[in-house]
Amino acid sequence: MEKYIVLKVYHQPYSMKRLITSITLTAVLSITGSSVKAQRLFDALPEKASFLTQVVENIFSLPPGAAVDLKFTQGFRVTGTVKSNQKVYDNLQTVVIESTNYKNAKLFLSKTIGQDNRVKYVGRMMGKGFEDGLEIKTDNAGNNFIKKINIKEMIVE
Repeated sequence: MEKYIVLKVYHQPYSMKRLITSITLTAVLSITGSSVKAQRLFDALPEKASFLTQVVENIFSLPPGAAVDLKFTQGFRVTGTVKSNQKVYDNLQTVVIESTNYKNAKLFLSKTIGQDNRVKYVGRMMGKGFEDGLEIKTDNAGNNFIKKINIKEMIVE
């Protein structure tokens, strides 16, 4: 249920300050007074889960337009299409996948190769209009995991 606050603003040529104050107040009230509940896309997933390297290593050879079916965990599978695949540097490659099973959310996944030739994966999956997302990382021990994130907490206003 949405709440709207309506303020009448009377424009008088001699009170421009009053007009600007009223418009600013209306904008602030409409942003903070809204009780629209933000949608969540990944509620069914656990807070954190690990996955095997084999799940993602082959997507870096796929061209744009290729179909993808990634089974990260028993309860988390991403199907979709490769939108881009760019090797930015010799040690950095990024693939963007648009999911078909998570309301067109985008999976951004990068593969980095360190000076010690260790491969690490880092990425995020987010959907437009949703307050949650996923973070993908490889820790220093070489373990790959997916972790839920709250996008609202990440945005600095």
